[in-house]
Amino acid sequence: MKTIKKAGIGFLILGLTYLGIMFFPTILFAHKIEYKQCTVYSDRNIDAEIYGIIDSALVRMSTSELYDTTQHFRLFLCNDLWRFGFFTQGSTLADAVAQYDLTRNIFFRPCDIPNHKIIPPNEWYFAKNPFSFNDRPLWYYFAHEMTHVMQSRYTGRGSWNYPTWLTEGYADYIGKGGNFNFRENLALWHDRAPELDPSKGLYRLYHLKVYYLMQTKGYNIQAIYQNIPDDAALTAELWNLPVPENEDLK
Repeated sequence: MKTIKKAGIGFLILGLTYLGIMFFPTILFAHKIEYKQCTVYSDRNIDAEIYGIIDSALVRMSTSELYDTTQHFRLFLCNDLWRFGFFTQGSTLADAVAQYDLTRNIFFRPCDIPNHKIIPPNEWYFAKNPFSFNDRPLWYYFAHEMTHVMQSRYTGRGSWNYPTWLTEGYADYIGKGGNFNFRENLALWHDRAPELDPSKGLYRLYHLKVYYLMQTKGYNIQAIYQNIPDDAALTAELWNLPVPENEDLK
């Protein structure tokens, strides 16, 4: 009985220690820069290219109705996978994780800041295809994850209350900053291309849905959140669209 009690106390101490580090992660990040609305922490020296990456991310975020200049974001660059896994509960295959249901801190997997790239794991379906990263430089990932934090601030914590296609589709929509060809992606979806299969790791199908609602039907993001369409009905409506001959969809 005493052994069980000691083990329980030990697990409790470990759990509380882990929670403490989750809420105060800076103890594991020795380097920091503050720039505009962002504080960036890293376990290694931060290359000066980070300023341009932040600028590009904020330009994209400023197009969102959820954005305002008073918001602040905390980003943590994990150059060691163990550190990334520690803060993402073992999600070492993720590109980044925004803890928008808890601290709203954002943790990134190893990055190549001078070349504006995320370093993908070999397990990613498109890891060996450089073209899949053309529309996803590092500022895309920054803007994408910070958009999740903006979504959390708008809706409140509780991301499980909202469909994945909306959460990820809108973050992809903002992160790509208009670099999205609706006609081309609709055609790829009709051809059942892997780029439009969310299980392969890209959010293009979700982006397609958000783009359709915002650019074709004229809804803003607040209106979508207030009256979220049924996913099955939206998918059927989108699938039955003829592939337009050009990008003028209205």
